[in-house]
Amino acid sequence: LMDTLQTVAVAVVMFVATNADDLVLLALFFSQPKCSVRSVVFGQLAGIGVLTIVSYAAAVLALAIPHGWLPLLGIVPLLIGFRWLRRPITSDSANTEVPQTMTWLSVAGVTLANGAENLGVYIPAFAAQTGTQKLITGLSFLLLTLVWCVFAYQAVRHSAWGDLIQRISKRAAPWVLILLGLWIMLHHSFFNRWLEF
Repeated sequence: LMDTLQTVAVAVVMFVATNADDLVLLALFFSQPKCSVRSVVFGQLAGIGVLTIVSYAAAVLALAIPHGWLPLLGIVPLLIGFRWLRRPITSDSANTEVPQTMTWLSVAGVTLANGAENLGVYIPAFAAQTGTQKLITGLSFLLLTLVWCVFAYQAVRHSAWGDLIQRISKRAAPWVLILLGLWIMLHHSFFNRWLEF
């Protein structure tokens, strides 16, 4: 029992430390006009799931994740941000078209791009865990992802500050995604150059 609780505690710390910024992104997605809650939740689960599976496979096979492709992940949020920047922002959400990029694949893509550095935390952790501990960690990530989605959704829909969050998010979402994409591309490019020395 103590080993299980310890594994869960480590999983919680890892998840919160590597996915705190996902709360902001989830709030941005949930605040979009005619947001599909199912798409956002499924996309977030898919993104975290892929990161977890890749980390597990890399730990089992002792693979080194190549850093050369990491900057390319920034293209996903960058393109979505530019696409959202072109759409009109109106106060009447009922007359606003659903963004074509608001699909579970878009959410999953942004989650993957934003979670590239998660691999650096998850892979060593999985490498040091037993099979049972890996399973507990994976299930903990699944439950915590759902908690993250519920928390972000409730924040956006809150009676006191929900409207304010939605108004700010509708205007800030494109710029946040664009800046996120640029940061991923520039940060990992600099990191790659540093590794070459």
